[in-house]
Amino acid sequence: MKNGMPKRAGGGMLIDFAESDGKSINKATKRVLMIFSEYIGAREPMGVSELARRLGMTRNMVHRALVTLHEEGFLFKIEDSGRFVLSYNMALMQNATRPVPALKDLARPYVEAISAELGETVQLTARSGDFQTVIDGVEGQGHMVLRVKVGRAIPLHLSVGSRAILALLSDDEITDYIERNSPLHGTNSNSLTSAGQIWTEVQTVRERGYALSFGDFSPNTAGIGYGIRDIDGRPHGALVVGGPVQRISQRWLDEARERIAPIVDELMTIAAHYEAN
Repeated sequence: MKNGMPKRAGGGMLIDFAESDGKSINKATKRVLMIFSEYIGAREPMGVSELARRLGMTRNMVHRALVTLHEEGFLFKIEDSGRFVLSYNMALMQNATRPVPALKDLARPYVEAISAELGETVQLTARSGDFQTVIDGVEGQGHMVLRVKVGRAIPLHLSVGSRAILALLSDDEITDYIERNSPLHGTNSNSLTSAGQIWTEVQTVRERGYALSFGDFSPNTAGIGYGIRDIDGRPHGALVVGGPVQRISQRWLDEARERIAPIVDELMTIAAHYEAN
């Protein structure tokens, strides 16, 4: 310590050498590095309990190390769950030759978790030009459920997942999409098929962060769609929860959003570390 101030270590952490001997400093540093290494290449967020079990450390040791890594900008904390992922800058520093995980593999645990929480069908879609394509999903419970049709392609203006993706595009891209695909076709009288309707919907989705559907794609289904951004803010695809209108009301959707918010937030955080493929 010099002039009563602690010295700053090379990584930016403040360490008071007057209060710690070299051996304890080395042990603490080793713990921080061990915990940090667990996040490199990890596909899912991790918290205190999981790391303590995995590394054989006490929860208090892990907590102190995570606080340090978070305060110094190496980890990002997901507030709703209290778990951590690599920060944006650290994710960029990962080995560029390491294969980028497919969206399906990245999102599968979250798709399963949401379906288990709500009991309704959850689908994952990817953007493919002017369409979204269903690439994965878990069907809901009961006799009346929304079926997962992997490989089904739907125009970007037509369904709840499609419009969640459309809202992530730039205004110029949306204008180009509308012009190239006009006249826009629907599936029933409730479908959004005019440029004015599309722009109103895009603005609404951007403001609230998700799209809603009540019979505008299929007259018997309702649902909610979240656009999934990549590292550049471009759309990976969408996460869609849906079911029969007999069960899916506005109130149900409002309550469902609250229940799955931590799961959705974790998926969005992880997906934003990677470029859409």
